[in-house]
Amino acid sequence: MVNGVTVVWQRYLWKRPLIVLLAGLLTGCTLSPAIPVFGATFPAWLFCSVAGAFLLIPTHLLLARRGWLRPFSPLVISYLALMFIYAAIIWLLLFMG
Repeated sequence: MVNGVTVVWQRYLWKRPLIVLLAGLLTGCTLSPAIPVFGATFPAWLFCSVAGAFLLIPTHLLLARRGWLRPFSPLVISYLALMFIYAAIIWLLLFMG
C-alpha cells in the first residue's frame, strides 16, 4: 500500500506548481495607491514605510527606558521587522478600506 500511495503522489506532483501559477494569474493586478505631493505622485507604500520608521523612535525610547533592548538583539533585524509591521498596519488601516 505504501508503494501505491507513493505512485499516486508522484503522479500528481507536477500539478502543484501549475495550481500555484493559475492561482497567481487569477487573482488579478491593480495599481497601488499613489499620493500626489506637489505635482509628483509617490506610491503609498513609501509613505507607510516612512511612517513605520518614525514609529520606531517612540518604540526605541520605550525599550531603552524599560531596559528591554537586550532581548531584541541584534537590533538591526528587530527594528527592521518592527518597521515592517508598523508599515503593514498603517497600510491596512489607510489603504485597504
